[in-house]
Amino acid sequence: MSARSASSDLLYVSDAGTFDVDVYRYPSLASAGRLTGFARPEGVCSDSNGNVWITNTLSYYIVEYAHGGTSPIATLTDPIGYPAGCAVDSSSGDLAVTNLYDFSGSGSVIVYRDAGGTPTPYGSSSISEYYFDGYDPQGDLYVDGKTSTGTYVLALLPHGKSAMALVSVKGGTIYFPGTVAWQGSSLVLGDQRCGNAAASCLYQATVSGSTARITRKIPLSVACDVAQAWVGASSVAGGDYEYCKLRKSGVDVWPYPKGGAPAVTKTGLEMPIGAALSRPQ
Repeated sequence: MSARSASSDLLYVSDAGTFDVDVYRYPSLASAGRLTGFARPEGVCSDSNGNVWITNTLSYYIVEYAHGGTSPIATLTDPIGYPAGCAVDSSSGDLAVTNLYDFSGSGSVIVYRDAGGTPTPYGSSSISEYYFDGYDPQGDLYVDGKTSTGTYVLALLPHGKSAMALVSVKGGTIYFPGTVAWQGSSLVLGDQRCGNAAASCLYQATVSGSTARITRKIPLSVACDVAQAWVGASSVAGGDYEYCKLRKSGVDVWPYPKGGAPAVTKTGLEMPIGAALSRPQ
């Protein structure tokens, strides 16, 4: 990690193709370093202290790094399955990890209280595969996934509750689970198969009860596949797995909520999955 990284905003991007996590100064995307030694890193999330969690999917654990750090400061074992996405509740410090699959079959969500100890599992009989998750400011957890027939599904674990409830998505169709984030007053949902094609986009949605109504589509132009992006107030950043075009895979920064063509692009990745921004404290 470069000496300047400790004082910079850093974007962490996991690469399931190289088993590394690449780190960039944000928003320039100048290289800040690389974390190695993973077994298919996928989800990336950060907390209010600038610490970064990375799911190490094939080794069944989640590892934490300090902002700009080169060695783990904590490791949590996933006793249930294959960790994929992660999210940190800014109010409580809880860490929610999605398991794409459990060892015994369908996936689940596990929550580590205050990002430690033994996790509590949650699930819905309607969800077979769990992909990504995100908290709203009230500590409600939104999770996307697939049914056993491959249909997109969104669920909610309300703050303080023990049962997940399905959320009906209206105003558009999402084909493949992607980003789940909260920005401003909107739930932001990603689609890795936007329009059921080799393209990616985000959707802004308003939530009322058990319904999320899409109000805006945000195209992520030139991107084949953006799995889990970081969404900020004026920009969105994520890895772009370029399997459908002649471009090389890398990481892009798009204006938000306008979307469209990326403002900054950096190549050099193979199969980017997750992205999260860490700010110095």
